[in-house]
Amino acid sequence: MSLHPQYARPRSAAQAVEVLGNLGAGAVVIAGGQELMPHVNYGRLMPTVYVDIGALPELVGITEKDGEIAIGALTVHRTLQRDAIVCRALPLLAYSAAQVGGGWQVHNRGTVGGNLVAMHPLYDIAPVLLALQADVEIQAPEGVRRAALGKILAETSHGLGTSTLLTRILLKPMTPDAGWAYEKLKITAGSYGSANAAAVVSLSGNKLSTLRVVIGAVSEQPLDASEALHGLLGKPWDAAAGARVESLCRELPKTLLDDQQGDATWRRAMAGVVARRAVQAAVANAQRTNK
Repeated sequence: MSLHPQYARPRSAAQAVEVLGNLGAGAVVIAGGQELMPHVNYGRLMPTVYVDIGALPELVGITEKDGEIAIGALTVHRTLQRDAIVCRALPLLAYSAAQVGGGWQVHNRGTVGGNLVAMHPLYDIAPVLLALQADVEIQAPEGVRRAALGKILAETSHGLGTSTLLTRILLKPMTPDAGWAYEKLKITAGSYGSANAAAVVSLSGNKLSTLRVVIGAVSEQPLDASEALHGLLGKPWDAAAGARVESLCRELPKTLLDDQQGDATWRRAMAGVVARRAVQAAVANAQRTNK
């Protein structure tokens, strides 16, 4: 704890990891500052050293190579909304980035990496990236490693130690025939969600051939419902299938958030509702795409 924190500005991701390792406890990474600075301003966190990675060009930008899209961890939400690669190949991500709560300040300053590492249960991006089966790249003292985002989020401290850095998000483009949707329940237009769901589907005729659904903002971590819904594959989407999605997803959460956004009973009910709505909208999207 320090009333006069120091400041470090590494010149590369590898140097940032080295600096973090040397400084140890009390050093914090800062980029957009949208998650960190409110904690500092309210006295909940008093860093001894700010390690500023905001000027590292290797962590910014979006590229596509060899059938894979790489998104730098410092890419802001506004860029995700407008980037030509994302809009063409990952429209679900572009759309959901526009739904991020907090208004234009957060859209212009908040980073996709910060959104993930904060692991706030109400944030929008993690459920969408899980539905898109994203991997992440992590810079560690021993080198660079790659892992599935779902595995990282399930590990303690997001699988990141005090001297590691999330550098890129890696995704395959969505298939041209994929239907997608992101449903979000919220109190006001710019607020965080009380429940949300991302869905990606593909159809064979009128039958579901792919179905991925991830529910957010009802539990501490996003809930991947895809395995629970596996039994719907090969079956037509109709009212009975919608009711089955709602029923299964309502029972999926083991523990639930209970706060001013909604109590646990309401959130359990809404987990099913947003999942059903997301799949319904994704199916309609796929049907329009494949006409």
